[in-house]
Amino acid sequence: MKLWQKIFLYTLILVMLAVSMTSILLLKNSFSFALNQKKQSVYSEHEFLVTSFKSMMVTERLKENAIVLEEKTLKKFMERTFGKNTEGNGIMFCNVKNEQIYSNREMYVPAGLLEAVRETGKSHMQVDGHQLYTASLESMEGKNYYVVTESNISDVMEIHENMLWQIQVISMACAVVIALILLVVVKMLLHPLKKINEGTRSIAQGNYQERIPERGNDELSELAHNMNCMAQAVETNVLALEHVAEDRKRFIDNLSHEMKTPLTSILGFSDLLQIQKDITEDSRIEYAGIIKSEATRMRTLSGKLMELITVGETNLDWQQEDMHGLFQEIGTSLKVVASSKNMVLACESEPGNICVDRELFKSLLYNLVDNAVKASREGGKIQVKGYFEGEQFCITVSDEGVGIPQEEVEHITQAFYMVDKARSRANGGAGLGLALCKEIVSLHQGSIEFQSQLGEGTQVLIRMKGGVAHA
Repeated sequence: MKLWQKIFLYTLILVMLAVSMTSILLLKNSFSFALNQKKQSVYSEHEFLVTSFKSMMVTERLKENAIVLEEKTLKKFMERTFGKNTEGNGIMFCNVKNEQIYSNREMYVPAGLLEAVRETGKSHMQVDGHQLYTASLESMEGKNYYVVTESNISDVMEIHENMLWQIQVISMACAVVIALILLVVVKMLLHPLKKINEGTRSIAQGNYQERIPERGNDELSELAHNMNCMAQAVETNVLALEHVAEDRKRFIDNLSHEMKTPLTSILGFSDLLQIQKDITEDSRIEYAGIIKSEATRMRTLSGKLMELITVGETNLDWQQEDMHGLFQEIGTSLKVVASSKNMVLACESEPGNICVDRELFKSLLYNLVDNAVKASREGGKIQVKGYFEGEQFCITVSDEGVGIPQEEVEHITQAFYMVDKARSRANGGAGLGLALCKEIVSLHQGSIEFQSQLGEGTQVLIRMKGGVAHA
């Protein structure tokens, strides 16, 4: 059973129960009121009848010139007074032994009526079917007699029955009307839930761009908003996973390609050395040089790759390092690399501390300077500068090299990506240096930006949080 059917059915049952209970209570109160009025009227008639009979009995006693009427005479007087009456109210006299003395018609006295009068000594009334019986204990001619009157209350019972039938008809009519109204209301109220269900089904089938309409400020609108947030989060995660999968595929393809090229050269020239018997000394030296160059490139490639893979898996040694001293140490180490290509390297920083992993930080600057050296011409200048800006420590690495095209800038931190592959390989590049730099900056919760123009050089800007400058 669907939700709207359950709500419709249960609500209809509760409404009908409420309507029925209310109708029954109103009918019961109305019937009780009418019956009480009828009882009062019947009781008044009973009292009037008994009182009138006693008055007439005094007259009869005077007529008979007797102090007390005998029971036989009293019975004849009752017969003359009340006679036989098949219609209207009935009356019956009984002695204290419950023996009938007189009755104007055949009457059935309900069980317990006379006993109730005997126990209480007061008048008592009892309804049996459409008849109302009233009994009282009266003293007549020195003896006690039970006087029982029978009154027809069919008019009250018929009104009650008619009202009960009318209530049943009205209840059925109300049930139909309420059911129709309730059906429309439930359908209208649960229509947003149907939209949510359809939208959720569409999202579950992979349509993560699907969004559920948000209308109103009720719980269903809040649910639709939460479902849309969930769909947005799922869509974002799926896109991220797709990008990761694409990056991994590109990484594996590039790795296979980068490993295949040097291996092909090594195997090819090794075969030449092995097959050719009359190889000249110059050719042997040339082939051996090529093999050494390719093997060196493979060693560089594997080393960079290992650094990239393990950079986020080793336990980092976070310490407060003095940037001025650290930059001097790094500058001293890298000047040898710059001097080999007749380049000028300036490496300096403002005094101040920042929490870093010393070895990773040095690797970051080594790779950036190494890239700058490879991109620069002989006699160029490379400048590495560190300075504090607010609560951030900024690093700039500038060169006067060949520059990077704007359309290539956003790709240069991808593994194995090379702007000029021929020049990079000639310089021993593997295309992993900037990817490693990006990972190191990310571990330090910083950001890295590249600004470059063709023929004018490149500047790398790194921002790290938590720097404290020295006064």
